[in-house]
Amino acid sequence: MKLHHRSLIAALLLVLPLAACSSVVQQPEVRLEGIRVGGIGLRGGTLYAMVHITNPNGFDIATESLTYDLQVPDPDEAGGWLSFSQGTITERISVDENSSTVVEVPVPFRYEDMGGALRAIMDTGTFNYRVSGDVRLAEPFGRTIPYTKSGVVSLDGIR
Repeated sequence: MKLHHRSLIAALLLVLPLAACSSVVQQPEVRLEGIRVGGIGLRGGTLYAMVHITNPNGFDIATESLTYDLQVPDPDEAGGWLSFSQGTITERISVDENSSTVVEVPVPFRYEDMGGALRAIMDTGTFNYRVSGDVRLAEPFGRTIPYTKSGVVSLDGIR
């Protein structure tokens, strides 16, 4: 009986600090600040998505991965969207305690995948976009945080 009582106390001593920590952990904020044109070539180019990660906690966090799915309007379906660039960034990103950082995620594209977006940029110099994805945290607790944004990209930048 005494052994069982000691085991219960030892288990409580391990669980209580973890429960206290989990009530204090605040969800990091992930938002897409915008997209900028990085470069244009003969067959395609690169856009850069600026992902802003804020860590409101009193400890550092790091990512395992960041995914993205960049979409443009479907010219053949009103209100529809076409995915023309998807990817995963596995480079570790660290955010210090009570701080934030902006990560530029390169998003390569080919003109042939842009469909209506290419027509729009040639006619008006702009195109609509929608991007979504997830940031997977590695430390201190693994969790996934989604982000999404839509807007207009022009040769002059984001609007």
